[in-house]
Amino acid sequence: MKKFDEVGLSFPRVLIAPVFMLLAACASNYQAPVDDRSSRLEREAPMIIVDGRAVPASARAPVTTTSSSSESAAAVGAASTVVGTVSVGSGISRSSVTRVAAAPSAVDVAPVNQAPLNQRPATSQAAPARSAQSEGNVFLQSSAPSASSISAPLGATHVVAQGDTLYSIAFAHNMDVRSLALANNLATPYTIYPGQRLSVSASGVSASAIDAVPQIPAAPAGEAAPDPGRRPQAAIDERRTGSVNTREVDGVTWQWPAEGRLLSTFSEASAARGIDIAGNRGQAVYAAADGDVVYAGSGIQGAGNLVIVRHNDRHLSAYMHNSAMLVGEGDRVSAGDKIAEIGSGPSGRDMLHFEVRVDGKPVDPVRYLPMR
Repeated sequence: MKKFDEVGLSFPRVLIAPVFMLLAACASNYQAPVDDRSSRLEREAPMIIVDGRAVPASARAPVTTTSSSSESAAAVGAASTVVGTVSVGSGISRSSVTRVAAAPSAVDVAPVNQAPLNQRPATSQAAPARSAQSEGNVFLQSSAPSASSISAPLGATHVVAQGDTLYSIAFAHNMDVRSLALANNLATPYTIYPGQRLSVSASGVSASAIDAVPQIPAAPAGEAAPDPGRRPQAAIDERRTGSVNTREVDGVTWQWPAEGRLLSTFSEASAARGIDIAGNRGQAVYAAADGDVVYAGSGIQGAGNLVIVRHNDRHLSAYMHNSAMLVGEGDRVSAGDKIAEIGSGPSGRDMLHFEVRVDGKPVDPVRYLPMR
């Protein structure tokens, strides 16, 4: 210690022993543990504390780090996996995945419902755009098909129920009643029976064959056709009076079927393709044109008490959600005759739903009704 003083150095004696121990350690052959220098990392299973008690977790499988040339060999979800940025556009896609050497404190990141990356293409693509109306895994169409595109698939059938007529069946399936008869090889008197299975696909029916079909009676299933041409007295007694605006279209003279403001207009995207007319329960519903009643009943789902009037071979009108019906199949009505009374629609509001069909297909009724 004297030598330090001779060279003019002042050094606290209390630090001499630690300094010598440090120098001795640096001069030794110390090496880091082999686990810290290898590419294979063995880790002890962590301990999980549940309700104050230590529960051993399952041991983690060894993780092997590899060079970039063989990086796809590492499993997704291992501690050596780092998921890169995620881009959100038309769906979600993984933009990049890189792997780095695992650290003892690394956290596993596993993809949800995706195959391992080494089983997928090297480049990812964004998922296709989805409708804004998606719900879970079900994606709804943004609009319904047009009426002209609605047709029964080949082989589709309808089982006849009590009270059905060929007209009500054709109406329910957006068909011309003549096509329905031809598709099922029906002939005069066109009788159908409960339980009978009818094809509702008009595939293969020609226009010339349709034009040759005679007028089909409105006979309910299993019953003889009613005597045509009877005009109900109640319809006459309460028919519309006074000056009435009319309009002639396609050889048919039309008038409005009820007094009331228009609640909704025609839309091919609507499930019920017609117009809604406001009214009060019990208010009169009038025949929109001369014709024969070909259906009066409640056998068509969603239509309530429904009256269908045939004006000629091509044109029908339909009156839905009535609280009462004053006519029956086979009755003859004149434009303005009271045929029913307004009831409540599906929403509970008092209204009349009115439709016009041409060759079995829904058309915009406003194109046939007069200005008012």
